[in-house]
Parts: sequence; C-alpha cells; structure tokens
Amino acid sequence: MQRTTKKTLDAETNAASTETLNVLSTFNFERARTALLRWFDANGRTFPWRSEPTPYRVWVSEIMLQQTTTQTVEGYFSRFLERFPNAAALAEADEATVLKYWEGLGYYRRARSLHAAAVEIVERFGGDVPERFEDVLSLPGVGRYCAGAILSFGFDDRAPILEANTTRLHARLLGLRLETTTATAQKILWRAAEDWLPLDFSKSRKPNVYRRLNGALTDLGRLVCSPTAPKCDACPLAEFCESRRRNLQDVVPVLKKKTETVARTDVAFWIERRDLFGTDGKGCDDSSCDGGAPTDVLLIRRPENALWAGLWDFPRFEIANEAFRDALDFDGDVELCDRLQRFLEEEVGASPLDRRPGPVVYTVKHAATRFRITLRFCRLAGASPLEKTLFDGVADLPQTSSALVGRRQKVAKKKEAPEAERVAAEVRWIPLAELDAYPLSSPGRKLARFVLKNLS
Repeated sequence: MQRTTKKTLDAETNAASTETLNVLSTFNFERARTALLRWFDANGRTFPWRSEPTPYRVWVSEIMLQQTTTQTVEGYFSRFLERFPNAAALAEADEATVLKYWEGLGYYRRARSLHAAAVEIVERFGGDVPERFEDVLSLPGVGRYCAGAILSFGFDDRAPILEANTTRLHARLLGLRLETTTATAQKILWRAAEDWLPLDFSKSRKPNVYRRLNGALTDLGRLVCSPTAPKCDACPLAEFCESRRRNLQDVVPVLKKKTETVARTDVAFWIERRDLFGTDGKGCDDSSCDGGAPTDVLLIRRPENALWAGLWDFPRFEIANEAFRDALDFDGDVELCDRLQRFLEEEVGASPLDRRPGPVVYTVKHAATRFRITLRFCRLAGASPLEKTLFDGVADLPQTSSALVGRRQKVAKKKEAPEAERVAAEVRWIPLAELDAYPLSSPGRKLARFVLKNLS
C-alpha cells in the first residue's frame, strides 16, 4: 500500500487547482449570465428584504439568516423591523429588549453583535449603514460574506458573495475536486464569485445587475443545485457545468467531515420563593429577594461563555456522573446536590438547609451548537437539616476521609474564584405573570410554559 505523504497531497492539490483554474479561465460568463437571469426572472424567490432592499433591512436579514432557514427568518423579520425600524432605534434599545425580539431564532450571539454594530453605526457613521467594504467588515458580527451581501443587495455594488448555496454551485460548475473549506479552494471559489459580476465600465450599466446576479446564484444553488439529487435537467447552467459533463454531481462539492455531536444531560430547577423562604416569601438575606410573592420563580441570567449567554433561564447544571444521565431522580447524585446547595447558599442567599432535587417532572430535548441535550426539570425536595456529607458540613469532617477532604478542597477553591464558576451572572425572583416579558433561552421558554400550565 502506497503511503500518502505531504508531498503527494500537495501535488494532488496543485493538480486539482490547475485543472479547476483552466475550467474557470474558459468559462463563458457572458452567455451564462443571460441564461441565469432569465431563469431568475421566472423562478426567483420573494422575501421582504428583497422587495425593499435598503442597506439596513438587508443587514438585519443577513445576520438573521446565518445558520437559520429563510422560512424561520420570515416569521421574525417583520416583527423585528417594526420594533427596530432603523439602526438608531436598534442602538437605543437595551440588550434585553433586543434579545426578547430575537427569542426563538437561536445563536443569540448574533443578536448581541447586531446590537453592538448598531451602536457603532450610529456613533461612527451617523446612523447609516456604511458603503465601503472595509467599514462594513469592521462591524461586529460581519464577515466577508455578510459584508459582500450588504453591499451587493443593499447598495447594488459589485461585491461577490460566497455561502453554502453558492459554494456548492460554483464548485459543481467548475468540477472542483478539493475540499471547499481549504485555503486553495476558497481562493478559487471567491474568484469565481467575483468573475460572475461584470465589470462596470460605464455609468450606463443596467441597474440592479449585481443585486440580481447574486440573488440568482443563491437561489439556483438552493432550489436546483441541491446538496443531494440536484435537478440538472431543470438547471439553466447545465451546458456550462463541468461536474455534469464528467458525471461528478455526487462527488462535488468535497465537504469537510462534520463534527460529531455530543450527548449530555442537564438538570434545571423550578424553584419558587416559598421553597426557600417560607409561605410569606421573606427571610432572604440577599437584596435580590426582598419583597415579592411567595410564588415568584427563580431565574438566572446565563453567564458569559455559556450556552445562551446573556439570556434568562431556570437554574441548570450539567450532569457529570454518567450513572445518573438517564435518571429520573437525582437525589443520589452527590456532586449535583453539592453544586445545588452551593448555588442556593452563595448565589441566592438561602439558609444552610439540605435541599435536594425532587423527581423529574418534565423533560425537554434540544440541540445547541455541537450538543444534543436532554434537559430534566425538577422541583426541590423538602428542606431538612443539612447532612455533614454535604456542602456546609465538610469543614467539620475528619481528615481520614479522602473523598470528603477532596470535596472540602473543591469547595474552598470555588470560594477563591467565584466569578469564574458561578452558575449565574445574575439571579432574580420573577413574578409568574412577568415570565413572558423576559428573553428566555429556547428550552427555558418551554419550561416556563410548563410552569404556568402546572402551577400548584
């Protein structure tokens, strides 16, 4: 068996690159553009941001469309634009309000970047989305593709775009046999995306030509040149396609191997004020719990670098003990009980009583980035005097118990650097009637609906 060396791989890459560049150099763009635009006029998709393609509307739509389907975005776009009709209105809003209007779209970092970019647009560009590529690219949350899309669709500028649909289309048209994410392949694909856009030699060029060409390429990739079973017989560019000529449609594009998802189990808690401070809801040592009704529910604001950072959620913990990942009762998970006790005492201000998880009352399954999460929802078991084997009693334990000494050291470490490992950036008691007003994570919203439906 011949050993594959770096030298061999480089030679194969150079050969594939040369072959593709030869195809690109002879590609008949003039004829292909005519065929493509004729197809687009008859088959192009209609979206709110296309019917009124102002730079601001295009920018918002492009951020929303990152890793989200157009069908989903359409349901959010109009509502978001009604509340934030321009960059100034978006910049003036607080982040919590922006997140509330983004709730359900996922990937909430996009919303925070959008808000931060709106502030910069107001401060640096007088409230108007900038027209220079370098300025657009400098905005938070804007990459090379997004900048090109804003300039092309928003200003009708000659700016190439390259995303999933156009990457697949260009790769097939050129018969590109390289993995599309490699540096060599990206250079070829961006060059192809630019070559599709005619040079503007005069001010008499047809209006909307760049906007239409990029829209047509995107739609053709989405509607016809699909990932599997492309509709080659319906493609206006079939005669120009190198992959079709060489029967490579099932081989091209060459994709990077997907990252495997990781299964994990989280436990979230439905905690009412009376669970910790009695039927009158008072007795809390922390200023965040003063006053309020006994049935106020505890929410946390997710800390930075956590999933759904900045959003509100029910207190939740990941289950580290594999033996409990499929459990419906976590009372025996000592580590979870310790973490819960620490959270309730240090971050919520509860008295040092032993409060353990009650049985699971609801389960939600959801995906987040690379995780497949099974979320178990529990109430608290009744409070009792704290056992010495739990958090508050470890200081009194004999030195001979190595496991418990290790736990005591772990607790001490937590107290030395609490900010780095806090469960929440903020805790707050929320009246049940106000749950809908808070920007919750997607699973958090499902849990809130369950709480409201099952009040005791």
